[in-house]
Amino acid sequence: MKVVVSSPSHVHAGNYDINGGLGRLYGTVGMALESPRYVVEVAESKDSINVRGDGRRDEAARFARAALREARRLGCRLGGLEVVIAEEIPAHVGLGSTTALALSIAYGVFKLCGIEPIDPVLLAKVTGRGRYSALGVYSFSTGGFIVDGGFRPQEGGVPPLVFRAHVPRRISVIVALPERPIPEIRKIKEREWDILEALPRMSEEMAMWASREVLVGVMANIADGLWEEAFRHLHRFNEKLGEYWRREQGGIYCCREVSTLIESAVEAGAWAACQSSWGPATYVVVDSRRVREMADVVRGVLDRFGGGRIWVTRVDNEGAWARVLD
Repeated sequence: MKVVVSSPSHVHAGNYDINGGLGRLYGTVGMALESPRYVVEVAESKDSINVRGDGRRDEAARFARAALREARRLGCRLGGLEVVIAEEIPAHVGLGSTTALALSIAYGVFKLCGIEPIDPVLLAKVTGRGRYSALGVYSFSTGGFIVDGGFRPQEGGVPPLVFRAHVPRRISVIVALPERPIPEIRKIKEREWDILEALPRMSEEMAMWASREVLVGVMANIADGLWEEAFRHLHRFNEKLGEYWRREQGGIYCCREVSTLIESAVEAGAWAACQSSWGPATYVVVDSRRVREMADVVRGVLDRFGGGRIWVTRVDNEGAWARVLD
């Protein structure tokens, strides 16, 4: 028997409270995407864990070991695992690849063991994901547009889901990944935990503005079906938060490539154009009727700066899926 798990990528818009005065920190806003995706195959092997496929085999093996250890604690009798990475999300570029990989493997292991129901929050804890942000956890479990409630520093645990919305298919997302900045961004990712631990507290005034922008500007407009208005507020939220991260990334955005992508997309009429996490992944939200012309704008900027990858996609409103094959 083999379990095939396919999980969405996700893009990050920002955190609305890095002040912590109300007992919670971060609070992440973002959404799941139909592509790119991780596709992972998990099957039983005799007595070892073997990982095949390009890319992150060492990390995949670590996640598999952690998941198998927990599954055995719950009564699973598998001897070992054969894991195949069939499709990948680019790593450490702002597309949520690590959490998607971890949860895909862990879900496959639990499914193979017949453990039901499978709790994605448990999978996140087992594989060490969701410590600061649960965006990847809920992208995996529910998809859609997501806001988590931040974590309690004294208690830890995966932040709760406080808002989730189904995004209509009349809305498209263009993801651009400029090639040239990737090595520098990966250097930042290597010291990410140190950066987060040493971060100065966001001012109360900034946290109040950001929280209001998310609640009234984004969530309330989504609830009212005013998607264009909501995404324009999301753009402003992402842009202003860049000031908070300026010291670490050298500007409002990580690099000239991303700044130009965002400026060009907004000038061309995008509803939102945002850097995802540390970048350099950049996403543009647009009415689907204009997606081709906007994709041409994005490709033009990538070509000017040495190339890169592009995905024309939509929000994934389902989350991960799994199939059991004999």
